[in-house]
This record gives sequence, C-alpha cells and structure tokens, in this order.
Amino acid sequence: MSFLLLCAVLLVIYLPPALALAWVDGRERRLPNRWVGLLTGAVTLALAVLALLVPTMRPGLATAAVLALVLGLGAILVALLAPPLLGMGDAKTLPVVVLMSAALGGEVLIGALLGIALVGGVIGMVVLGVTRRAGVRFALGPVLLAGPFLGLLGAPLVRAALGTG
Repeated sequence: MSFLLLCAVLLVIYLPPALALAWVDGRERRLPNRWVGLLTGAVTLALAVLALLVPTMRPGLATAAVLALVLGLGAILVALLAPPLLGMGDAKTLPVVVLMSAALGGEVLIGALLGIALVGGVIGMVVLGVTRRAGVRFALGPVLLAGPFLGLLGAPLVRAALGTG
C-alpha cells in the first residue's frame, strides 16, 4: 500500500514538473529556480502528508529527507568549488531526486544513482566522440530528473547484487 502511495507521488507530483524541467534544460541548458523550487516543495509536501497519514512510513521518509539534505549540500559544494564538474541548477535539483528515489527504497536510490552515472557517462562519451573536444558541456538535468525511474528499473539488479531479493 505505501509503495503504491509513493508511486502516486512519483507520477502525479514529481513527473509533470520534472518533464517541464527536463525540456527546458534540454533546450536552454538551465534549470529555472522557480520550477526546481516548485518540484522540491511539492514532493516534500506530498511526502510530509504521507508521513502524517501513514505512521509506518515515517522512518523511511525521515531517512530519505536526511539523505537528500546531505547529498544536496555535497552537490552544492561541488558546484561551488568546481563549476565545470556540476552546474548549480543540477546541484539544486539533486536533493529532490534523492528524496523521491530514497523514499521509494534504498535499492531504488542506489539504482537511481548508478543509472544517472551510467547514462550521464554514456552521453558524455557520445558528446566527446561527436565534438572531439574535451570540456564540452551537455544538459545533465534530463538524466538527473529521470533518476527515480532509472532507480525503479535498476532496483531488481541492485537487490540481486546485494543478495536481498
């Protein structure tokens, strides 16, 4: 039941603004703060309401919130110290991606992070191969925003690798 509620949050609350953000980032290579804020606020509010209504979900959602905060602060630190590595828009988007992925479960979070790294790395290699220049930037936002879905796809592989399922 709780997994279905989380999937509803993913599809109804997370997906529409994530699609809009991915489209804007793909076209303009920027993630508008208002849309990132809307996405983060809506997902946070929806998960907080779930935590209030379903007490058994509280520990998992609290863990997801802490992970989102810690990884988000780390991403912002990377974006400030090494801007060529990570754009600030991507760094500000990471917490909501981690929050949604971790809320769906630890295996989903691991699958999401691995999926983002794998797909982002493949796109980076393709961009490098096509342009034949190092340092060419590409829109990582669409890949980042796909994280929870990549995590759902990769979770069975993570479970098998960890021997938990």
